[in-house]
Amino acid sequence: MTTDWNLVRAMLNAAIDTCERIEATGFAPSDREATLDIRGQEVSVHDFLVSAWTLPETIRYQIIRDRHDAGADRPYVPEAARILVAMAEAGAELIGGAEARPAEADIRRMIDWYRDDAAPGIEAAIAAGRDAAR
Repeated sequence: MTTDWNLVRAMLNAAIDTCERIEATGFAPSDREATLDIRGQEVSVHDFLVSAWTLPETIRYQIIRDRHDAGADRPYVPEAARILVAMAEAGAELIGGAEARPAEADIRRMIDWYRDDAAPGIEAAIAAGRDAAR
């Protein structure tokens, strides 16, 4: 089974880009009540925000249903999925904390570890294991 990593990347980039743009407005809790007329319907900032986190939840369930219908259910949570969720949760903790620079050095080391150690190490070990099995 393969993964469309470009689609996953596009999804995460869309969320990150949107969050960045929201922060760039100087968003404050009092802004939640601001509205915009969209085709005759008043839509508040709060409405947009709630939709921005419930839409991916809804899409997640559609993905689960579609995979089931296609006979491609996941028998377990793949390791790559766990990595993605854990990194997203850690990244979410950074929202609004730039001035504190929480765990910055450790985060940089982690990023380097993923690039320099984890991915190459896994690739090399799998290749060696497959070569030994031949």
